[in-house]
Amino acid sequence: MTTVQMRSAPADRTAVGELARSAAEHREHGERHGTLHPLVWAALEQSVLPRVALPAHCGGLEWPVQQILDAVRQVALADPAAGWVAAIHAPAGAFLARLDPDTARTLAGRSPVIAGSSMPAGTVVPHGDRVRLSGRWPLVTGAPAMTLAALAAPHTIDQGTVTRWWLVPREDLEVEEDWDALGLRGSASHTVVTCATSVPVAHSIALTDPPRTDTPLFRYPLYGLMAGCIAAVAQATAERALSAFATLAEGTRTRHTSGTLAQQGHVQGAFARASGRVSAAVALLETATARAWAAALEGEVPPGERALLRSACCQMAEAAEHACRDLFDAAGSAAIHRANGLESCWRDAVVISRHALVADRGRQLAGAFELTSTAAKDL
Repeated sequence: MTTVQMRSAPADRTAVGELARSAAEHREHGERHGTLHPLVWAALEQSVLPRVALPAHCGGLEWPVQQILDAVRQVALADPAAGWVAAIHAPAGAFLARLDPDTARTLAGRSPVIAGSSMPAGTVVPHGDRVRLSGRWPLVTGAPAMTLAALAAPHTIDQGTVTRWWLVPREDLEVEEDWDALGLRGSASHTVVTCATSVPVAHSIALTDPPRTDTPLFRYPLYGLMAGCIAAVAQATAERALSAFATLAEGTRTRHTSGTLAQQGHVQGAFARASGRVSAAVALLETATARAWAAALEGEVPPGERALLRSACCQMAEAAEHACRDLFDAAGSAAIHRANGLESCWRDAVVISRHALVADRGRQLAGAFELTSTAAKDL
């Protein structure tokens, strides 16, 4: 195992702030065209986000986890679709910590932007120390910006069949621009295709394998890091909804009652319920993240902390969806207008909550440990 000294995280966050400002300015472009504005893609590629979880020996920054989550949330507050892209690209650099350092440096290149698909949709045909990889992988978020794709596919070896992620350069892939979803419209989560592409076996990883780089960031659970970034987008979306609702309620008068929405008792109750639900989920997420990071600073993160972390990420996604839906309902007919921003929060939150990392699988893994002390490798 290679031990690498962790670099200090940059004190200023100018690059992330510039990305957030660009994302906010061009948010409507994503809503209308299903992809971020070219200026936002450029800002993402030029920002620090693709390097925050990249190993230091690949030119990465190895930020503390909470700083990574805060950066993703900052972008998502500006535009959840851009935040979703950041949530995928930011933690993906950690994949390279599971490769031989020389191989990782070669694959990373000068400015890596890593995307991927966890659906084992491809086929692998062994060919010496290489394989021929073929398949169609849907939902590759941020495909327009990627330089490297991590694509899941089963690999049969003497010990049986395991799912490995195959790292394929962008030039060896075709992108089918087929993203057309309810929410997170600008994230360009397209399908990527490859046919009998030759990939060295050494360019593949199993996410459940231990990292080859022994620093706190890579001791932190990889699945927990990825789920945490998804949860950060959910948090930002819920906070956007609360803000949009407060503005809407203050200025909207109802037809059959006196006063504004903000003065109606049932509306006040709905807002308090949504706000409390989100605050509780945020508190749990912050606690679970801090405990897991503290453990990673000392050594291995215990299964109990991993389970709490996954549970907290799932809770955040669920709380955001419920809050956005309840606020949308409480606003009545005033919520249907796109200019209010409330309906887009509801759409985005619904899509966020369907991601596998924060949906049923994540809860099941946490519950399995809590009930049976069974710690799955992908906990």
